[in-house]
Formats: sequence, C-alpha cells, structure tokens
Amino acid sequence: MNMDYLEAFMYVVKFKSFHKAAEALYLTQPSITARIKGLERELETQLFIRQGRGITLTEKGKDFIPFAEQMIRTYQQSKEKLRSGSKKKNLRLART
Repeated sequence: MNMDYLEAFMYVVKFKSFHKAAEALYLTQPSITARIKGLERELETQLFIRQGRGITLTEKGKDFIPFAEQMIRTYQQSKEKLRSGSKKKNLRLART
C-alpha cells in the first residue's frame, strides 16, 4: 500500500476537497486526483463520489477511514522506532 495514497486520502477526507488537500500537501490537484485513483485501483473500489466540484465519501470510503488511520499510525511509529533504535544499538550478525 502506497503511503502517499493513504496520506492523500486522509487529507481529502479532512478537507472534503481535492483542491484543499493539494494545497495542504503542497501538491497539485491533479496529483491528488491521481493518488486517489491509484488507491481506488489498489482497493478495487470507489472511495468518493464526484459531483461536479463536490465530493462525498462512499460507504466503502467511510469504512476505509479507520484502516487508513491505523496504517499511517503504524508507519509513523515504525519510523520513529527505527530512528531511535539506530542511534542506540548497532546490529551485529553472527557468522555460521
């Protein structure tokens, strides 16, 4: 799962706008759209209903929010753990 896709998804959910999500992430609106489409392709489901300039989450999109939040949280925790662990210990491999 592409973390950029998940981040874009959560920003679109938060701002209820592809344009505002793009501004918050310092990206273009077409790149946010591409990330959402990529996520929808990966999940094989539509996450948003596009209505002119407005968007609405589908039921599956609503269902996906807690999973996206958990994946982002786990990713951030793993990065923090690896960063703090790499400063304290050196990994040694035993020869067999």
